[in-house]
Amino acid sequence: MKKTTVFIADDHPILREGIKAAFSQRSDYAIVGEADNGVEALKSITSLKPDIIILDITMPGLNGIAATKRIIEEDPEAKVIILSVHMDPAYTIDAFRAGALAYVLKESAPDDLLKAADKVKAGLKFASPAVADGLLNGVVDIIKRDKGGHDPYDSLSQREREILKLIADGATSKEVAEKLFISVSTVKSHRNNIMKKLNVNEMASLVKIAIRKGIVAAE
Repeated sequence: MKKTTVFIADDHPILREGIKAAFSQRSDYAIVGEADNGVEALKSITSLKPDIIILDITMPGLNGIAATKRIIEEDPEAKVIILSVHMDPAYTIDAFRAGALAYVLKESAPDDLLKAADKVKAGLKFASPAVADGLLNGVVDIIKRDKGGHDPYDSLSQREREILKLIADGATSKEVAEKLFISVSTVKSHRNNIMKKLNVNEMASLVKIAIRKGIVAAE
């Protein structure tokens, strides 16, 4: 019987060992590679072409959601499972929007990860039970707010996305202005427009959105 190949990317060695131990219980799966950051994961995945890819959502270099987008762009049939500590349904929704087929909480029992693997192997979706209710409510809220599930982030211009990244990286308005060769007042105007489009009223919310979107990595 041909084994289903699995690739693991997580920056915590102990967690990777735990995942490998869980899959070792199943004779129909084989771990073919691992990485501790998103950039190295992409390189290995391109050459190994595993059947299932498990990605940590907050890896250094390139987080799981951003890596998923890149993987799906290269191979729309790729089967990605996102591992996360976040129960906020917004993260779950962003993971599925990026192309992942499953969202598994790190606090879940190994059985959850194996269930997710069985599901995605069959082309189905899976979410840890602890986030399933929140995911449903989050989807309903987004549909109500955005009239059809439109992502407000999509309405940002390229310049606004540049500024959002710089702000999320901790740059001041003056530093953003110097970087982009524009005035401080223009930066502030763009920032206000960004906040209005994303329906937030504080900088912390902007940073949170930037992390979810894979624009910047979580610390």
